Amino acid sequence: MDSLLYPAFDFEALLAQMVPVKVSLDSAEGKQLEQRYNVSDVPSVLVTTPEGRMVFQMVGFSSNDDFYPHIRSDLDSYRKFARRIDAQDVTKLSAREALETGAELYQRVDPAAALPRLRRAVVAPDTTALIREDARELLAAVELDLGQIAASRATIDRLIATARDSLRRQRGELFRAQLPLAENKPADAVALFQKFLKDHPNSPYRKQVSEMLEKVSGPPPGR
Repeated sequence: MDSLLYPAFDFEALLAQMVPVKVSLDSAEGKQLEQRYNVSDVPSVLVTTPEGRMVFQMVGFSSNDDFYPHIRSDLDSYRKFARRIDAQDVTKLSAREALETGAELYQRVDPAAALPRLRRAVVAPDTTALIREDARELLAAVELDLGQIAASRATIDRLIATARDSLRRQRGELFRAQLPLAENKPADAVALFQKFLKDHPNSPYRKQVSEMLEKVSGPPPGR
């Protein structure tokens, strides 16, 4: 990173309104960033708001030409998005706008801001069955990220009960099966994974479920 970005006038100008910090991935702080923002390679550049919302991320690059066009474009896009978010009255959002902005906030690792928007998308007067289902699927993940496990379970149970698409219901069951892991109840998770495999012999998610089951309970006998 030193050879690619430091010292450079363009980079110093870019940092005018930022607080630059170098972090080693091997450090405790680096491991936290790796887990939260999925930083998996070096050099990487991550720009966040003070609250931790992701503004820009580039994982691994080899030249200035790789870096500068991306960050300038992404910073411009984020500024437009931030103005949109700041102007919103969540209680009056349309279902579609609530879903779109809630989904982007979640992608930007800001579940706290995504939460009220996704809840609005579920109950807005103009919501549709498809928007409601999309919102609930994301909402359950947001609630889990925020440590609201009971709320996450209630949301995903409601989705499973009402979703019309069989694959969405299967994704809901698979998500629900992982909730016991957040409660340190691996045996409950194993039972739900096994039930999924029994109930859905032709599911496209079977390989994924088997891998998670093996990760939690270990390989089957004979392997």
